[in-house]
Amino acid sequence: MGVLFERGMDVDAPHWIDIFDNEKFEQFMAESSAKADGKDNMEDKEALKSEVKKLNARAMEARMALHDLSEELPAGLETVMDVAQKTVAAFQSLEAARKKLAAATA
Repeated sequence: MGVLFERGMDVDAPHWIDIFDNEKFEQFMAESSAKADGKDNMEDKEALKSEVKKLNARAMEARMALHDLSEELPAGLETVMDVAQKTVAAFQSLEAARKKLAAATA
């Protein structure tokens, strides 16, 4: 076992001291990273919530457009498939975003 002297002098320290210091450093870095990740996760969750709200609004607009079109049938019959496909796509996007948000909050 070595003795610590003045700064700049060579010290003969056992290897386990280096390991102990590295473990402490690794633990400190992991804790710091976890705190930063927690902050990022909160921001990600808020962004996902905002995205779900936007997609929900778009899906409701698409649903209403399809509903309005159905009330006017047979006029506009040629656009039914386009509007229906857009409505399906909007709801699929909404469902995917909801699943992603649920996974992030779990």
